[in-house]
Amino acid sequence: MAIEERSFATDRMTQRNFRYAIRQAKGVVLVAYRQAPDVQDAQDDPQPGAYGVVGFHAGTPFARLTSFAVAPDQRGQGLGRRLLTVLEQAAAGHGCRGMRLEVRADNAAAIALYTAAGYRRFAEYPDYYEDGMAALRLEKTLTRHG
Repeated sequence: MAIEERSFATDRMTQRNFRYAIRQAKGVVLVAYRQAPDVQDAQDDPQPGAYGVVGFHAGTPFARLTSFAVAPDQRGQGLGRRLLTVLEQAAAGHGCRGMRLEVRADNAAAIALYTAAGYRRFAEYPDYYEDGMAALRLEKTLTRHG
């Protein structure tokens, strides 16, 4: 929840959303722990540095990345890219042939991450977010072995 609150001003997942995703939804919720300067510090008090929520839906070969965020102090260190790769592997392992997501049209850093990871834009939802911002729809074909 702390990463969510520091990452998004609007359209946040609630504690109830997280609880549902973890306990009942068909999908996967993964947490990446932050890079600590000292390995001992990381072992003594591991702190979440990023999280991702992926849903699997019957009747579609696509997994959906429903929420993804990296703690502000962990951005630019590769943690998000590594977590995204593991989420994609989980989706492929579940039999999904691709992953789709929506991203704010003004979120240049996230768009750059997804583009570098091989996602391509296939649609746009105007007025998607609470504040009226459009969402870009992105997708990537997944393979079972990377």
